[in-house]
Amino acid sequence: MRNSSNKSVFFKMSPMSNTEDGKTEISDSPVGGSFKSVLLRWRRSVYQLIWKHLLIYALTYILLSILYQFVLNEDGKKNFRVLAEHCSGYSRSINLMIMLGFFTSTTMQRLFNMQITIPGIAKSITMFILSLKPGLPEGPIIIEKYSRWQVLTWVLTFRLVCKPLRTIYPDLMSLQNAGEMKISFPVFFYSSETVKIVSFKLYFYFNKRGLLTQEEREVMENPELTSNTTPHPLIVVDWILLLLKETFLKSRYFSEINHLKNVEIIMAFKKSCGNTIKFATQNISPALIQAVILAVYGFGCITLMARNFSKEDAPISDAVVAYIPLMPGLQFFVYFAWLCFGRAAVDPFGDDEDDINVKQLVQSHIEDSMRLRDLYSRQLTDVFPKLVRQSFSVAVDCFLH
Repeated sequence: MRNSSNKSVFFKMSPMSNTEDGKTEISDSPVGGSFKSVLLRWRRSVYQLIWKHLLIYALTYILLSILYQFVLNEDGKKNFRVLAEHCSGYSRSINLMIMLGFFTSTTMQRLFNMQITIPGIAKSITMFILSLKPGLPEGPIIIEKYSRWQVLTWVLTFRLVCKPLRTIYPDLMSLQNAGEMKISFPVFFYSSETVKIVSFKLYFYFNKRGLLTQEEREVMENPELTSNTTPHPLIVVDWILLLLKETFLKSRYFSEINHLKNVEIIMAFKKSCGNTIKFATQNISPALIQAVILAVYGFGCITLMARNFSKEDAPISDAVVAYIPLMPGLQFFVYFAWLCFGRAAVDPFGDDEDDINVKQLVQSHIEDSMRLRDLYSRQLTDVFPKLVRQSFSVAVDCFLH
């Protein structure tokens, strides 16, 4: 079993919790539940997005009403009414739905494409492990190096597009000191007492060894060995391809065709990493974002002044209209919430709650790589010791009857 104490402190940031029966559940699911619970939830809600702006909007609206009723003289009130009626007419004629619809649909489509482009490492690591011949003395070391380089490529890729991850790993030295790694070696010996071969795992701990070793860091920083113009993720991908080549030349595969399959998976992984960088760096035009922001905030300023002054003598209704900006602010905050959704999709690798949790993805990839490594030295009988005997008995019974 894997000891969880060897994980870095950084990699203990999962929002999932373990129940009493050992199952893992999501602590805060964004979907599901009754209509009332969804409508009243606060976290990641529209209320959380707009409450600060709503407060500023309401205070400004009330201050303008106080200015009109208690500060301005008669001439000032006349000018205020003319300006308010002018803004009221324009607030009804401005239609932001076309611009916001185009902006939001563009950003959401871009976010969807980026999410399906994010590379994974489980498929390639599993394929490589199951392609190797069992019982190779160097097998655990090769698997450790292969899986660690896969995670390293993933982290180096997202360092280029994710500011929070770049803050945690600002340089190659931080990747070297990311934590400690553990390698398990299967050891076999003959027992004369039980007249069988007994196996156990020998664990080696490498303190202060993270995703990058000192030798690898020196190679990446040496201009004579590595070109300065080559991105770091491509350097590690080249190392993986060289490792696959050496594995093929040393005849470590079950079959020669496994080599081509592993190369194809790595090249697909490389393409996914490149697409992620492309989607994140080739952003939406700043002119479009500026135009949408200016239009929405400008519309909000107009609705602050837009008022209809009733000619009837109704003090209670006049007070409600003057100090409760219900109708003027309703349309503005519908547009503003729409704008917030689009802005959240422009940069999905930030620190907001609605952004993609890249730190959690790093943690899950590291845990997956460590879990998949054990597949090489484990057998199904290690998990279910009686499975083979039960299956053989059932097969014999079916044959006899």
